[in-house]
Amino acid sequence: MAEIHPTPEALEQFVLGRLSSSEMREISRHLLTGCPQCQDVMACLWDPADEAEEAYALEENEVLDESMRDAYDEVLDRVFAKVVAAEAAIGAQRSVGHKLFEELMQLPAARRHLLLTNSQRFRNRMLCERLIQASHEAGLTEPARAIEISNLATSVADRLTAEDCTGEEALNSLRARAWAQLGNSFRVNVQLADAERAFAVAQSLLDEASIALPDRARVYSLLASFRVDQRKFAEALQLLDRAAVIYKNLGQWSLLGRTFLQKAVVYAEAHDVESQMRLLRQALDLIDPQADSLVFLVARHNLIDALNLSGRSREAFALLFHTRPLYLKAGDRMSLLRLRWLEGQVALGLQRIEQAEVAFREVREGFRELGQSFDAALASLDLASVYVQQGRSADLRLLAEETLAVFQAHHSEQEMLAALLVLRDAASMDRAELQLVREVSGFLKRARTNPELRFSPPS
Repeated sequence: MAEIHPTPEALEQFVLGRLSSSEMREISRHLLTGCPQCQDVMACLWDPADEAEEAYALEENEVLDESMRDAYDEVLDRVFAKVVAAEAAIGAQRSVGHKLFEELMQLPAARRHLLLTNSQRFRNRMLCERLIQASHEAGLTEPARAIEISNLATSVADRLTAEDCTGEEALNSLRARAWAQLGNSFRVNVQLADAERAFAVAQSLLDEASIALPDRARVYSLLASFRVDQRKFAEALQLLDRAAVIYKNLGQWSLLGRTFLQKAVVYAEAHDVESQMRLLRQALDLIDPQADSLVFLVARHNLIDALNLSGRSREAFALLFHTRPLYLKAGDRMSLLRLRWLEGQVALGLQRIEQAEVAFREVREGFRELGQSFDAALASLDLASVYVQQGRSADLRLLAEETLAVFQAHHSEQEMLAALLVLRDAASMDRAELQLVREVSGFLKRARTNPELRFSPPS
């Protein structure tokens, strides 16, 4: 039996509140099912109007006679109709945005910006929202792709008008988030000069324009991650505290948990492991594992790593056992590589040397296949730790030469090369110790986002 839809004329009368109570409720029930056909019609009909004030005025009367009760019911019907119409219109706009996103991403990269520049159809707020979301998701699994998508988001945001976004504040908020997301995409790809320029645009919007509180908090969070990479820990914590106040006042507990996760990263960089673990546990209590499964997984991953580094490898192993299904559920290549890498590090902490070696070899090859030469080199240094503990001097010398050659070919940072040269020379003289391998590995991680660092070998 074919589904019966309200006619466009009936939907128009519904928006105006001119139908009987029974008809109003019948159409409301139909729209609340999420009917896409009727949502498309509603998107064209709905024009926001403040019927609520009339209802509030009626509520102030202490005694309502029968006629006033009827009037009150009619006003409530109109207010309810407006709410349902608004939800239907937003749903329709979101649906259009998703369709435009799918259409855009099917095109060759060279045509996408051309289309955004020349087609009015793609001047769409919900398309920009979808691009920002897609860039965030790509940053977790395909970092290089995140830049491309973020650039598309800023292109759309900069062509929108206040009318497209239901007001100047909504436009400024969207633009600030788009530019901050672009800055973050450059950050995760270690393109720090480009990240600085993008974040400067977002910062100027924060300083000069009216920005909605949730969007302001989001920009603070992304900017804080950049400040951590710049080793500006005090500024990062200040930004995260501002975001935390906003999320707490708004009752957005999962986002508050994300903020604690970020603060834990700051304390990890400052080598305050106890504060790091305390914040990670607070974050895990707040983050919704269903709605924010990847973020919840990151918090678990970081807690396992912190436990292992602090010498509590048995606790780390137990938590890893219970967390493994979350990695498998994520299913993407990067998540599975992070799992295998963590398995190797925990195995090393438990002195299961052979298991650690197998894991580090697999991780190194996986990153090589993905073209991630830097992470492959870090996995090689973990493998070097295994060789040192096994006394395999010849294997260590070969590995040090190979890692140095990779950096000479792909990374021009002189201090990184200097650190690897120290390791290579020590290995060639059979003087490489575990502490030196760890110092070189730690330095490479820090110098990746701070090229001004200088390497000081352990005395």
